[in-house]
Amino acid sequence: MSISSISSETIGAGGQSSFQRVERGLPLEIHGLKDTTRSDKAGEANFMDLVKGFVGDVNEIQMQSGKMVDAFAAGEVTDVHQVMVASQEAGLALDLLLEVRNRTMEAFQEIMRMQV
Repeated sequence: MSISSISSETIGAGGQSSFQRVERGLPLEIHGLKDTTRSDKAGEANFMDLVKGFVGDVNEIQMQSGKMVDAFAAGEVTDVHQVMVASQEAGLALDLLLEVRNRTMEAFQEIMRMQV
């Protein structure tokens, strides 16, 4: 299994997952928005879907990295560089997810500190 086959198993607009779009600084496309005058309830659901998508993408990258390590241990993959790249990609994906979570928590705490 090559790294290009791992990277090509993504979903979303342009063949990229929402996680990869954020990673590259591309705009996100949130599906399910019909117009700009949506209710707050719809906005909350879409943010929740976005977060679930991020977690799902990171989980998929972690699982693929684990499969790559297992394949290397079984002798199916002989290129150690592919294994290391997959492992580093999984680590970076997790780091990015944690940073997004930390920034979101900081923003929430800042909003809670605001005086009305």
